[in-house]
Order: sequence, then C-alpha cells, then structure tokens
Amino acid sequence: MTASVTWLGHATALVRFGDTQILIDPLGRKRSLSVGQVSTVLITHSHVDHLNRWTLGGLSKDTRLIVPKGAIDIVRNLGYSQVLEAEPGDHFDCDGIDVIAVQTRHDTGRWKKSDKPVCVGYILQKNGIIVHHAGDVDMSTYDVFDEIGKKYDIDATLLPIGGMLPPWYYRNRQNKLDEGVHICPETALGIAQRLNARAMVPIHWGTVNLRLFHRRVAPAKILIDVASTQNLDEFVQVLAHGDALPLTARAGRGESHS
Repeated sequence: MTASVTWLGHATALVRFGDTQILIDPLGRKRSLSVGQVSTVLITHSHVDHLNRWTLGGLSKDTRLIVPKGAIDIVRNLGYSQVLEAEPGDHFDCDGIDVIAVQTRHDTGRWKKSDKPVCVGYILQKNGIIVHHAGDVDMSTYDVFDEIGKKYDIDATLLPIGGMLPPWYYRNRQNKLDEGVHICPETALGIAQRLNARAMVPIHWGTVNLRLFHRRVAPAKILIDVASTQNLDEFVQVLAHGDALPLTARAGRGESHS
C-alpha cells in the first residue's frame, strides 16, 4: 500500500493511504479541489483559517465531514450528507482508515475564547503507518504530546511553525502561556521530538502572513537552521505547496494499533 502526506498550504494537508484520501483543515477551494476525490474532511478547530465555511461550501457534499465537538451548528447548513463531531478519544472508521481525535494545545471557541467548540488533533493510521496532525498549537505546556508519542509510533507529524506575525514575536512571548499565541519554529521542533516521530512536516507558514513584517519563508528558514545545529536535517521535511512526503511503516511494525 502506498501512503503519503501532502502539504497544500497553511494548515491544509492531504493524507493518502492507497486510493483513499483524507483532507485536513482545507483553506482555499482551488487547492482543496485540486487533489480530487476525498473520503473524509477533518477539522481540528473552529477558527476561520481552519474551519473555513467558504472552502467547505465548494467541496463535494457526499464527503464525510468531521468537526470538533461544538462546531456542528457552524456547518449544519452547508449540505453535507454526514457530519460528525469529535473530541479527544473518539475513534472513526473512515473507509478503513482509523482516525482518532487526540488532544492538542490551542484556544477553544471561534471568534473569541470559550468552552466550545473544542480543539483536537488527529491520528490517522492504517497498515502500520501513522500520521499526526496537531492543528494549531499555542505557547503552553506540552505533556499531551508526550502521551501521544508514548501511545503511537508516529511516522510523520504535521506541526505549525508560525502565524501571521514574525517568528520573533511568538518566540518573545513564549512565557505567556495559554494566551492564544502561536508557537515558534524552535518550539515546534521540540514538540516533534517529544512525539518521537520519524519525520516532522512544518505547516501553518508561508501562506497566510503579514508580508510587510517578515518574509513568508522566514519560519521555515529558522526551522531548517535550528534543525541543522541539532543534526536533524533529515528529520525535518519542509514541503512546498503541493509536495508530498512518501510514507512507509517502520521495520517490524505490524498492523495499526490504538
């Protein structure tokens, strides 16, 4: 079985297991439609750059749509034939792919911080290949990623490395915990290592940013430089929009586990 993960820009990723494709956090109709038929669309949280009604409105309504718990009213009138809600610990059989909602660290709510909708990350696994998508991550405490790393042998983790503002802005606020501030590239690299993943694919950079304040490639360049100082050049897999990373199961690993 062939498997891969493709970065489509911002937090949008396509995970492919054989002929089955799952799209995560689609933003932009053209890039989302360019991948062809998808089995399932996963949404990590309700912020408009991740749960984007305009983008979802242009996709096939026969696609299974999974949104975080509390977000169903946001998408109810979009016409999808099947809409499910997810919270950490939930399992979904998506055409033979085991999809598990896991914890992450980010602001809940949509336009302002509130209890709901919740935020989730996702584990996708089939035939011994495991992919992790964290959605967005704040400057916070990261014990949840230690637990995920202990439970799953992750082949590739997709982690955000920036936001609209320059990397130094987020780095300088790293002690302002739980205030909705995105992580910097260095923090993302540390989380990837805590997850004990085989590879890190950076997302949430170079697509939606204030270019007057920094070059769009700045987060990726910082990540590459920091990884190089730690001899992690092969660990960090920086993809261009539309590029795919092929995935294979670790030697000796059996069927997917949960």
